[in-house]
Amino acid sequence: MYGMSRLKKQKMKTFNQLTRMKIRALFLLFFVMVVTRLHAQEVLLPLQYNPEKSEETLSMHRAAVKNLTSPLTLPFWDDFSYKGPYPDNARWADNYVFINSGSAVHPKTYHVATFDILDDEGRIYEHAAPDNQPFPADHLTSHPIDLGELSPADSVVLSFYYQPQGRGGDPSTRDSLLVQFYLPADGDRNDNEQEGDDEAFRWQSVWGVPGESLKNFSQDTFPYFKRGVIPITDDIYFREDFRFRFRNHASFAPEQTIPNYSATANIWNIDYVYLDRDRSVHDTAYYDVAFAAPAQSLLQEYTAMPWSHYIADPLSVLRESFDVRITNLDVSSYNYTYRYIIQDEGGNILRTYSGGSWVIAPFSEEGYQEYQPHANPVVLANPLPAAPATSRHFRIVHSLREGATGDAFPENDTIVYDQVFSNYFSHDDGSPEMVHLTKGYNPGRAMKFIANHPDTVEAVQLYFMETINNQDQQQAFELKIWDSLDPEEILYRSTEPLFSPENGRSGFVTLELDDHVLVEDTFYVGIIQPGNVPLHNSLVIGYDLDNDASHRLFNNFGDGEGWQSSIESGALMIRPVMKRDDITGLSPLPEEAIALTVYPNPAGGQELNIRLDETFRHIDQIQIRVYDTAGRLLHTGAFTPALNISGLNNGMYLLQVMDTRTGRTHTTRFIISR
Repeated sequence: MYGMSRLKKQKMKTFNQLTRMKIRALFLLFFVMVVTRLHAQEVLLPLQYNPEKSEETLSMHRAAVKNLTSPLTLPFWDDFSYKGPYPDNARWADNYVFINSGSAVHPKTYHVATFDILDDEGRIYEHAAPDNQPFPADHLTSHPIDLGELSPADSVVLSFYYQPQGRGGDPSTRDSLLVQFYLPADGDRNDNEQEGDDEAFRWQSVWGVPGESLKNFSQDTFPYFKRGVIPITDDIYFREDFRFRFRNHASFAPEQTIPNYSATANIWNIDYVYLDRDRSVHDTAYYDVAFAAPAQSLLQEYTAMPWSHYIADPLSVLRESFDVRITNLDVSSYNYTYRYIIQDEGGNILRTYSGGSWVIAPFSEEGYQEYQPHANPVVLANPLPAAPATSRHFRIVHSLREGATGDAFPENDTIVYDQVFSNYFSHDDGSPEMVHLTKGYNPGRAMKFIANHPDTVEAVQLYFMETINNQDQQQAFELKIWDSLDPEEILYRSTEPLFSPENGRSGFVTLELDDHVLVEDTFYVGIIQPGNVPLHNSLVIGYDLDNDASHRLFNNFGDGEGWQSSIESGALMIRPVMKRDDITGLSPLPEEAIALTVYPNPAGGQELNIRLDETFRHIDQIQIRVYDTAGRLLHTGAFTPALNISGLNNGMYLLQVMDTRTGRTHTTRFIISR
């Protein structure tokens, strides 16, 4: 017995030692993870301001007041599938929430209404108190709705979908999202959230949820949105002026190490608001086949690029197919059709892709559509005309239709991408969801770009973010352009220290270069901050989460590790501006070049036709030369009216004819686009 007891004690001692070792190991692992997190040198943080909102945009939105039927009638429905940043003023009476496509994770349809602590001009509410106590923030209020002829027997139900955090910061458990109904003037005053505000006393809270993280809310799986449902059963609400509103109560984090970042650190997303009669609280089906994500760029890497670089080699920049997210919110399968068209600046249809018809099962059973011609439609060959121009603007319009007349909610059956070809390269869509900061010794950030022909950079655009405590004010930095990052080969560096804008609104700032910089093929554009830079002194640059160009973003923290690829998904908002119609190394084409004509241009076949005017009397004395845009001679030979170009790749070229008797030359450009 004694021996057995001793053995048990020894086993227990060994077990306790192992347990303590495991605990220490786990604690060490946790400590390492925390320290690594605290010492991260690349940081994404929520926005401080909403640059899409402003006094000017708000004024324009209010000026576009639609003809309202007062009061509104049932059904009342909004899935926010329209251009923001403000809600539809035919349905809603205020402009505080943000209508967008970037804040939600797997919304029901492709836009949502986002609640944060930013007012209708994109600034933090003046009454927001940084004392860790919740305060009323955004609200979304319906216009009056006529329920006067109805009663509780008509089964009037309000439903909606909601999501905490989304792609911003998570609301804490002391924060909340509320739904409130408006009481008549003689109603009970039992909502005293704003003492002294008679209007506030008339709003009755009928539904609410506390804040939480999206991970805890969704467990990282569908549904990423949950459904809220409110049956209207009290006679007091059946009036001609019934109104409802959503409202969030928000607070600042108790221990914000950087109090500058808080405006979108506490958000809720609302989608698919629906109020109607003859409904059940258990109705979760909607006769709606819809797009559940915004449209994409035609370009694989870029959201925009200079037109001359596109037509020089379209195949190198076009994506192979689109990723189209289509959902069916009903419980029945439907046969529907899908197509997309490409329009030019005048609205003329250039190309049409038809995906035909197919069956889509309910999302609750099968998820998004997986049928390839609809879910991943190919980008048509030669989708755009390739004639030279200073800029072009196209629209890619995706549309679907259920049956012959469409489903019950046609507003979400069309998505559009505005494809801009201007004088700059961009990986972003112009709208930041987060801000990007770095720390370190002489920390640097650079984005990679690829030029399809030799060109010159004349300016760089940086998306500076206005900060609450003017963190960026007069922070010095150096602008650089590299030919290579490993090894570093610098093409340009600003001669004087540059400074961030002083007290300016968020947005792109154009920085002119001292000298235009010749770039060929791959080049990098970025900034370096001098000295030892902590996070609270880092330049705050806009960061787009909708487009993942992290493989083209590089950081250098001055730790001896050199340039490293970003670990954050998204795109840093830096854009090189190219000099329009500048072909480096070649003098401008002479005025008399009209004496020489080539066609078709762009050329899509194996031959290029050449026509000379009557001044060329001795054709047997004419020579032809073909150059690329870098000035390299690719072909020389006797004149022929049909030049064989089968050995040339897609791109831009220069054709020169020379009269060998007189030395007279004429030059013109042509493009090959097969």
